[in-house]
Amino acid sequence: MATIGDVAREAGVSRSTVSSVLTGRKFVTPETRARIEAAIAKLEYSVNTGARALATSRTMTFGVVVRFHEAEFSPALATYLVALSDAAREHGYSVMLLTEPDGEAAVRRAIAGRQVDGLILLNVLDGDPRLDPISRSGFPAVLVGMPEDTRGIDAADLDFAAAAGLLVDHLADAGHREAMFVRWPEELYESGGTYATRFERAALRRAAERGLRLAPVPVPVGPEQVRATLRAALRDPALPRTLLVHNDAAAAMLPFVLGDLGLEVPGDLSVVSLHSAELARLYVLSFTAVESRPEAVAEAAVAMLCGRVADPRAPAQRRLIEPRLERRSSVATRS
Repeated sequence: MATIGDVAREAGVSRSTVSSVLTGRKFVTPETRARIEAAIAKLEYSVNTGARALATSRTMTFGVVVRFHEAEFSPALATYLVALSDAAREHGYSVMLLTEPDGEAAVRRAIAGRQVDGLILLNVLDGDPRLDPISRSGFPAVLVGMPEDTRGIDAADLDFAAAAGLLVDHLADAGHREAMFVRWPEELYESGGTYATRFERAALRRAAERGLRLAPVPVPVGPEQVRATLRAALRDPALPRTLLVHNDAAAAMLPFVLGDLGLEVPGDLSVVSLHSAELARLYVLSFTAVESRPEAVAEAAVAMLCGRVADPRAPAQRRLIEPRLERRSSVATRS
């Protein structure tokens, strides 16, 4: 059976460097990491996680605290859960889902019982009560979401404000002067969902700067409700024929509604959206879009949490993943 020393010799590195790759406690360059991973595969080396946990007093598990709002679209949340699990595994960790309705209590129990080595909080709100026990205890944690006050906790997310700016600019540059803003239900904004509020504020601000009038259309997430709401909006002659979509359920159902109404993009209407690449594959979305990049967000979050476990006293970090505009010819040019 191969040992960590065998892997180190095969990769031409020290045992401590191999250990850093396996635990994620220290940064290792991508080139060195690739050599080590190739050696692990060649030698069929496997980590004895039980022995490692005994040696380090660690569980080698991260807790993912999921707060699911009924106004959200569960398939979109699932892409983050899969991405976090994959990223954790790459760093030698497994994940435990904490899905209790009382998220604050779940966090307190996880910290008190030392069930996990660190916590990842999904669906973070402004003023999220789950942050309080983490902030008070200094327990290793990372937020997937960017509230205005992170309470000294590491945080990673897509730069939703920059994403909104890219989409608004794309419409304005194509000559559009008004657009239907297909958004989340009002209760999601009222709850303080950070990704929704950051996108909305930035979109409205940038649209005002570019002379683009946005007409908000809140859309619920139930499939039949989505289709009925979108059909009504697209039949309303008072609403613009250009769509800025930030609602995953609406983005997923829009192709079906267009088929129902016999409408084509970009001939009958122009569309830009923010959604994940996985959603685009599942629902065959061909809209110009900013993709939410859950894999990049998850990798950043897990790497930050590994760093926090290794050095609890390091300064808190905030990392925004840069959005990218994927052009798919769904916007007509206006004179």
